[in-house]
Amino acid sequence: MSRDDLSGTKHYFGSSETERKLDCLRRYLEAYSIALQNKKFYRLYIDAFAGTGSRTETRAVLPFMGDGEQSVIEVTTPGSARIALETKPGFHHVVLIEKDPVKIDALNSVLSEYPGNRAWVRAGDANQIVQRICGRFQDEKRLRGVIFLDPYGMEVAWETVEAVANTEALDCWYFFPLSGLYRNAPKDADRFDDGKITALNRVFGTDAWRKDWYEVGPQTDMFGRLDERRIATVDRIEEWVRLRLKSVFKGDVLRPMRLHHPNGAPMASLFFAISNPNRAAVKLATDIAAHILKLGISSQVR
Repeated sequence: MSRDDLSGTKHYFGSSETERKLDCLRRYLEAYSIALQNKKFYRLYIDAFAGTGSRTETRAVLPFMGDGEQSVIEVTTPGSARIALETKPGFHHVVLIEKDPVKIDALNSVLSEYPGNRAWVRAGDANQIVQRICGRFQDEKRLRGVIFLDPYGMEVAWETVEAVANTEALDCWYFFPLSGLYRNAPKDADRFDDGKITALNRVFGTDAWRKDWYEVGPQTDMFGRLDERRIATVDRIEEWVRLRLKSVFKGDVLRPMRLHHPNGAPMASLFFAISNPNRAAVKLATDIAAHILKLGISSQVR
């Protein structure tokens, strides 16, 4: 029986692209824990949008030898929370953040399966909780860790990104939502509203994106307004986001792995950012993460 069955909750989401994302996280956590196991560091994992701890998806099953009709089955696989809990050697502390009461109940059911883990579910707003946790790193010089930012949309505030970067101790996997970005940054600037502009400013901590992504043409529309259109391509926007992250992460920000919807449209970019400026720490994290991202990208183009 799956964890979701125990809690009465199934978290339906994802596809093969989701599995690629989670595989990157799984591989990194394993390599990270092994690399630091003999160091005198207290290892912490933070999952800012933990969900239920599982992911359930429906998959089509073709009939054997063409006999019968195609059927659909449900497949439940580990989500990011369970991946962290199953990482060996284990983290000294696992923080699972979630605000949905139903998902919180599911996470508590997950923890009951791992009684030896020092793991806690923190209920509430991910931005507020992550910022509070990051503030403690100034007094705990032996803390090192990994944070997974996998928002449901455009929830991650720039202040949270800055808080993570300022720890100089956390490696960050950030599943940046290109789909949400495109919804809020329309091709035609006439389709902007205050809510969309506010959302983008909140995610990036600046309004410079508008100057860098949009161009005002020489022509005016029928109302005498200048024609303003987004000229930045997805590649240019993705690199803009990387450089924006790099402005606060003192280690490095690697070029991301892009994930796509089934129709081929860009869905998200998986960034890896290093907050620790120490050269040895940057090299270790880069060597591991770059290899993992390369494997993930190559699996997409086969």
